[in-house]
Amino acid sequence: MNLAYPARCRQASLLFLFFLGLVTTFHLWFINSGHFNLAPDEAHYWVWSKRLDWSYYSKGPMVAYLIALSTRLGGDTEFFIRLPAVLLSTGTALLTFLLAVRLCRSTIAGLEAVLLLAAIPLYEAGSILMTIDAPLVFFWSLTLLLIHRALTANGNGWWLLAGISLGLGLLSKYTMVVMVPQIFLYLALSRDHRFWMRRSGPYLALGVGLLLFSPVIYWNAMHGLVSFRHLLEQIGGGKDTVLPLKSLGEFVVSQVGVVTPVLFVVLMIGLWEVGRTGLTRCGDDASLFLFCASVPLLLVCVITSLWTKVQANWAAPAFIAMAIAAAKWRSGAPIQGYSALRWTRGRALFAGALLTGFLVSAIGHFPHALASIGLPLPHKLDLTRRLRGWADLGTQVSTVYQEMSRNRSTFVFSDRYQIASEAMFYAPAHPNTFNIQLGRRMNQFDVWGGTEEVRGWDAIFVTDRSDPPDAVLRSFDRVKLERPTRLLKVVKERDLESWSIFRCYGFRGFPPAQQLGY
Repeated sequence: MNLAYPARCRQASLLFLFFLGLVTTFHLWFINSGHFNLAPDEAHYWVWSKRLDWSYYSKGPMVAYLIALSTRLGGDTEFFIRLPAVLLSTGTALLTFLLAVRLCRSTIAGLEAVLLLAAIPLYEAGSILMTIDAPLVFFWSLTLLLIHRALTANGNGWWLLAGISLGLGLLSKYTMVVMVPQIFLYLALSRDHRFWMRRSGPYLALGVGLLLFSPVIYWNAMHGLVSFRHLLEQIGGGKDTVLPLKSLGEFVVSQVGVVTPVLFVVLMIGLWEVGRTGLTRCGDDASLFLFCASVPLLLVCVITSLWTKVQANWAAPAFIAMAIAAAKWRSGAPIQGYSALRWTRGRALFAGALLTGFLVSAIGHFPHALASIGLPLPHKLDLTRRLRGWADLGTQVSTVYQEMSRNRSTFVFSDRYQIASEAMFYAPAHPNTFNIQLGRRMNQFDVWGGTEEVRGWDAIFVTDRSDPPDAVLRSFDRVKLERPTRLLKVVKERDLESWSIFRCYGFRGFPPAQQLGY
C-alpha cells in the first residue's frame, strides 16, 4: 500500500484551506481599503436594494436581496455592499473543490482546480465587485455539485435541493436557464445515469426551480414583460446588426483577455481532454459531466455572437467545469505512454498559467504600482478607471444639495442611470434621484417613474454634457450652471472629463421622450 499518496491528499486539503483563508482575508481587507469606488452597476443594484420587489427591469432580484441584507446589518457602505461578493466567492471556491474531489477522486485535483479558478482575472474581479455574476456563479457551482450527488443517491432529496439551487440561480441571472438543457444532455449521453430520464428526480428539480422563479414571471406580467423584452434585445432581437465573423472574433478575444492567454490554453486543453475521453463509446462519465457542464453555455455564447455583441462575462459560469477539467487533465502521475517530457511541459504550462493569471489580477488590484517602477499601465488597459472619481462627484453634489434643500424640497437627476445611481449613493443624504428619459434604452428608473410626485420642487442636474438639453430647460422655470467641475472620470476613455452640475428651480414636469428599445 502506498502511504505517500494519502499523505499528499491530506496536505492538499490543508493547503486548500490555507489558500481559501488567505484569499478571503485579502478580499475582506481590499474591499475595506477604499481603493476603488463602487462600479456603476454596483451602485445601481444598491439603489434597487432600497426598493425591494419581486424582480427588476433587467435582472432577477437576488442581487438586490443580498445587498439589502448586508447593508441592513452593517450600513450603506462600500464594504457591506461588496461583502456578499466576497462570501459568495469563498463559497464558490469551496464548492469547486468539493466537486473536483468527487469527479477526479483527488484532493490534489481539487486544489489545482481552485488555484486555476482563482487565477482567472474575471473570477477575481467577481470576488470583490458585487454584481449579478457573484450569486450566479455560486448557485451554478452549487447546482452542479447537488446534481452530481443526486445521481448516486436513492430518492429525490438531492434533486429537491438541486431544484432550489436552480431556482435561486434563476433569480440571480437568466443565464442559469442553460443549466437545464445541459444536464438533460448529460443524462441522455451518460450510459451510467441515463435511467434518470425515466425517473421523477430531474423533473422535480426543474419544477422546483421554475416555482421559485415564478415571482419573476408574475412581476413581468404586471410590467409589460420588460425583462424578457430586454433579454431578447440583448441576445440579438433588437435592431442592431454586427458583422458575424468580426463579432465572433471579438468574443473569442474577450475570453482570452479576461482569462489571460496561457490560462486560456490550459482551460481549452482540459476541455478538449474531457470531451475526448467523455464522448467515446466507453467514455469516462466524470469527463462527460464536465464537458456537458461547460460546452453548452460556450456554444450559446459563440452562436449568439454571430448576430449580436456578447459580453465577456456571459460565459463565466463555464469556467467552473473548465477549471476542474484542466485539473483532471493535470492530476495524478505520468501514465504509460505519456512521456516524461510531455508531462514536464504540462507542469510548466500549468505553472505559467497560474503565474500570469495572478500577476494580471495583482496589476488589476494595484494598477498604479507599475508607475512606481517606471512602467505606467496604458490607460486603455486600466479597467479600474471605471471605479474612480465617483466619491468626489458625490461630495460636490452633496454640497449643492445641502444648500438648496434648506430652502425648498430638492431632488437629483441625471440623463444616465450610472450617474444617477452613483450620485445617490455618494451623496451622504442619499437624496431622491431620477434618471430622465431623453431618448435612450429603458432602465429600472423608468419602471419606477415618480417624477410627477416632485412637481414644484427644485432639482440638481448632474451630467457629463457641457450644456443642459432643451428638455431640461423646458422643464424648469430657471436652470443655472453651478460650475464646471474637473474630476477623475471613469466611464469615457479619458482620465479627466468635465462634469456639469446645474441648479434647476421650479420643476414643471419632463416632456415625453421616445424610448430607444429595451
